[in-house]
Amino acid sequence: MKSILGMKTSQSLSSLREIHGIGERVADRLIEHFGTEEAALQAICEGDIASLSEVNGISRNFALSLARYARSRAEGCSISDFLKTKEALDLYSRLLELIKSFAHTTHARDKLNLFYPLPASRMDLIQERQAFVRDYLELGNAFPENSEFLKLLTRVSELRPVPGNLKVRDRIILCGDSKILEAAKEKFQDFLSAHAVENLSEFVDLARGYSSVIVFDDTYLGFDLPEDIEPEYFQDLSRVEFWQVLPEKELAFFARNLDCIRSCLNIVSALRSGNFELFEELSKEKLDILETALSKLGEDGKPVEGFDPELDRLGAALQNLDPALTSALNEANHRMNQTLEASSLTLSGQELVRLVSGGMEIKDLLTKELNRIYKDEIGAIKEELAEKLGLQKQEKLMLDSLFPDEVSYPLYADQSQLKLLRQKLNNTLEKTRLARKRELAKKLSTFHQSVEKLVRKVLDFDLGFSIACFSAKFQLNLPELILEAGIGFTGGENLFLKARYGEIDPISYSIGKTGFSPEGMENRVVLLSGVNSGGKTSLLELLAQCVILGYMGFPVPAKKLELGPVEEFYYFGKSKGTLDAGAFETTLKQFSVLSEASEKLVLADELESITEPGASARIIAGILEYLSRNEQSLGIFVSHLSELILENTGTEVRVDGIEADGLDSHLELIVNRNPIYNRIARSTPELIVERLLRKTTGKEQEFYSHLKDKFKTGSKINF
Repeated sequence: MKSILGMKTSQSLSSLREIHGIGERVADRLIEHFGTEEAALQAICEGDIASLSEVNGISRNFALSLARYARSRAEGCSISDFLKTKEALDLYSRLLELIKSFAHTTHARDKLNLFYPLPASRMDLIQERQAFVRDYLELGNAFPENSEFLKLLTRVSELRPVPGNLKVRDRIILCGDSKILEAAKEKFQDFLSAHAVENLSEFVDLARGYSSVIVFDDTYLGFDLPEDIEPEYFQDLSRVEFWQVLPEKELAFFARNLDCIRSCLNIVSALRSGNFELFEELSKEKLDILETALSKLGEDGKPVEGFDPELDRLGAALQNLDPALTSALNEANHRMNQTLEASSLTLSGQELVRLVSGGMEIKDLLTKELNRIYKDEIGAIKEELAEKLGLQKQEKLMLDSLFPDEVSYPLYADQSQLKLLRQKLNNTLEKTRLARKRELAKKLSTFHQSVEKLVRKVLDFDLGFSIACFSAKFQLNLPELILEAGIGFTGGENLFLKARYGEIDPISYSIGKTGFSPEGMENRVVLLSGVNSGGKTSLLELLAQCVILGYMGFPVPAKKLELGPVEEFYYFGKSKGTLDAGAFETTLKQFSVLSEASEKLVLADELESITEPGASARIIAGILEYLSRNEQSLGIFVSHLSELILENTGTEVRVDGIEADGLDSHLELIVNRNPIYNRIARSTPELIVERLLRKTTGKEQEFYSHLKDKFKTGSKINF
C-alpha cells in the first residue's frame, strides 16, 4: 500500500531556527532530546507529535503547530490559504474531530491533524492523497466494528525504548588494560559495571562477587584461577555483539513492546488472510520464526518457563532444595528412631570372647551397628534428594559432603556444605540462563530493524485504515474533480446530522457547470430561500463538508459528486444579531477580496441579519454582483430577502427554494429538503395556522379560523 507520509517538499528546512516559534532555548532542548539537529528536524517534518511532546516545554498543541508549519513549507501552502474565515476553520475542525474518532492509534490521530484542504492549484497533492485513500477504501468494510482486528490495532503504539535505568548487577567486566577498559566503559557502562584490576588477587576478589565475569584482555588469564572462577574471554571488543555481553538490553526492548509487536504480527496475518498484503519484508516463514522466539520471552525480559528443560530443572531444584532436604531428614530420623527402638544386639561367639578378654569394648559393638544404620539412612536421603531435585552427576557428588562422616543422631545437614550446593546450583542456573538469554537475544536481534519498520508500517496503515472506516461508516465516495466552476451531487447527507440521528433525507443539488445541473440553470451565484427549519443551513454545511473533504483528498458524503476548482473557501454562519459598527465593518472587509481573480467559493447563511433588512438587501446585492464578475467563483447565499435582493441587483442570480408540501398525520410540516431550482420558496404560514387551528378548540380556534380565512383572499406572508 502507498504511503503519503514522505511527500516531496517544495521548500525543505535546513535549520530548526527557520521554523516559526522555535528560538534558541527550544532548539537546544530539541537537539538535546533527539541527539542531533537533523534528527529533530526529521521528527518535525514527519509529524512525530508523540516524540516532540516528550521534549520539556513542548505541549502537544505546540508540537502540532511545528509539524503543521513544516508541512505547509513542504506543500507550499498552509491551512489558512484555503480556509479563509473562522467559521470555515470551525467546520474543518468539527470534521477533523469526527474523522479522528475512527482512529485506533494515537499515531493516526496525530497524523490526521496534518491533513487539511489544499487549494486547487495544488491538485497534484490532492490527487496524490486521493490515490493514498483509494488504496484503503476497500478495507473499510472488511472488518466489522468491535472485531478482534480493531482491538489489535488499539494495542499498537510507538515502540518504547529500553529504559535508561536498566542495570545488570550479577555480571562485571574486568580489565587489566586501561585502553580496553575505557572502550568497554564507553560501550557498556550504562548497563554494566566495568572495573580495572591491578593484580590477580584483586581480580579474584572482584570476580567472586558476581555470577558472570567478562574479560576482553588476557592480562590475568595466564594465571591459575580458583576452580570457582570461570571468566568469559572475548578476544576483540570492537567485534563483540551487544547481545553477547548484554542480552538483557535486546530482550528488554522486545519485552517492553511485546504486546504491541504481537498485535502487529497478528494484524499482518489477518490482512494477508484477506488477501491484503502489508509489509512484504517479513515472509510467512520469518513471521513464524519471530512469533516462536517471542513466545519464549516473558514480559519481565527473561525466558519463560516451560520452553527449556534445563532451566526448569535447575530452577525447580533451587526452589525445592530446602523443603526436600527437610522432608527427607524428618523421614530418615523417624525411620532411624524406629529402627533403634526395635533393635537388639546379638553377639557372635568370637565377639563374646573378645569382649570377655578385653579385646573389644561394648561401645565399639554399638558404634558398628549405628554406623550401618546411619549409612543406610544417609544413602537413602541422598538418593531421595537426587531423584526429587533431578540432580546430575556432578551435583550428586556434592551430596557426599553434605552429611558428616561420623555418626550423629538426629541426622542433620552441614550448613556450610548446603550453602555451597545451593551456590553451585545457582551458578549453574545463572550460566544456563545467560546462555539461553544470549540464544534468544541473538535470534531476536536479527529482527530488531524489521520490527521497527513493521510497527511503523502498521501505524501508518492505521492512518489510511481510519479514513476508510470513517468512509465506510457514512458511505462516502471520492469526488470527481472537474475543470469547470461548479459543485453538483446526488444523495448528499450532512455528516453532523447523520452522526447524530443516523438516517436522514439525502439531498441532490448543484450550482455552476456540472453534470448534475439542469439545462439552462448553470448559474454560479445562487440565492437559497425556504421554510424555517427546512434544511437551508444543513445544506450549506453539507456543501462545506463536501468541499473541505474533497480538497483534503478524502471521500465526501454524497453518492456522486463533481467538484470544480476552489482556491479559497469562505463560510459565513448566521449572525446572532445585528452587528455593531465595528463588527459590521470587519464583515464587509472580508468580502473585499471577491474582486480578485482566483477561484472562490462563498457560502453565507442569512447575511441580512448583520444590519437592517433594507440595507442588508442592497449590500448582499452588491456582493453578488462582484462575485458574478469573477467567472471562476461560486456563491450560495441563504436569505429570506430574495425578492428584495433581486430588486437591488443588476446581475442574473438564480433563486432556489426549499418548500413545505403540507401537514402529515401528526400535524408536522412535510418539507421537501431538495431545493427546487429557479423558484422563490415561500414559507407556508397558512399550514402553520392550519396546524394551530386543528389543535385548538373554542375561542382560540375561532381566532385561528379568522386568520386562515385571510389566506383565501390570496395574500401570502413571506418569512
